[in-house]
Amino acid sequence: MPQYRSQTSTHGRNMAGARALWRATGVADSDFGKPIIAIANSFTQFVPGHVHLHDIGQLVAREIERSGGIAKEFNTIAVDDGIAMGHEGMLYSLPSRDLIADSVEYMVNAHCADALVCISNCDKITPGMLMASMRLNIPTIFVSGGPMEAGKIIATTNGEQQIRKLDLIDAMIEAGNDKISDETVAQVERSACPTCGSCSGMFTANSMNCLTEALGLSLPGNGSLLATHALRKELFLEAGRHIVELAKRYYEQDDSSVLPRSIATKAAFNNAMSLDIAMGGSTNTVLHLLAAATEAGVNFKMADIDQLS
Repeated sequence: MPQYRSQTSTHGRNMAGARALWRATGVADSDFGKPIIAIANSFTQFVPGHVHLHDIGQLVAREIERSGGIAKEFNTIAVDDGIAMGHEGMLYSLPSRDLIADSVEYMVNAHCADALVCISNCDKITPGMLMASMRLNIPTIFVSGGPMEAGKIIATTNGEQQIRKLDLIDAMIEAGNDKISDETVAQVERSACPTCGSCSGMFTANSMNCLTEALGLSLPGNGSLLATHALRKELFLEAGRHIVELAKRYYEQDDSSVLPRSIATKAAFNNAMSLDIAMGGSTNTVLHLLAAATEAGVNFKMADIDQLS
């Protein structure tokens, strides 16, 4: 039977100092012995896909504690690829994925957390946390911030007014077209990204959040429920409840089937890539799935992707 990892720092006479520090974070006598669940939250005010995640982290934490766990939240960085695009900022995007993977690994292992909830959303954040989850191989659930609502404007076509749906790419394309008036560009710019959430469209963020479902690491609806949808709250609450259940199944029932490497098998990676191909998702998923498979020790290669496509 595996022992709770957290007992390394919460049990034994020699851990009196560590327990004193745990107590200073709010851990009570009755809490020692409960699973410590790390919440890796990528909240930042720089990225529309992440601006709403602060309160979500607290929502998940409270549900973990109601379900019998100890919730301890930390944050990672998050780069907005759209804001970083077109200048030297883009040089930092892909390396940030590996920095996120490292930071999640460091925080979880340094503090001997028993399980992990990954609150991610945008382009390099979900892949970075996915890589970390494979390295750590402790019970893990992904729950993303959800997609942005589509933008829209009233456009006149052949003398008729029609509703035109928009996304971030429309703003970029129209701005680069000299035949489009400044007024139209300004209208599109103000309407393309109307809410919080990952950019509407099958770009990297929404694709990867769907693929975590296909891999078996997130709950149904993770990749498709809008950030502003009322049912999204229930998804966060269920993640908080379910991660405590997974932790107890592994540590108290010796059920290793709940571990990320047991779930994300070669068949699961094939399934995820097949989904991406079927839904016309981002080709960047190739880069990220290969990296995650390497971390998981799964022999998933470009040749497999060629065969699937």
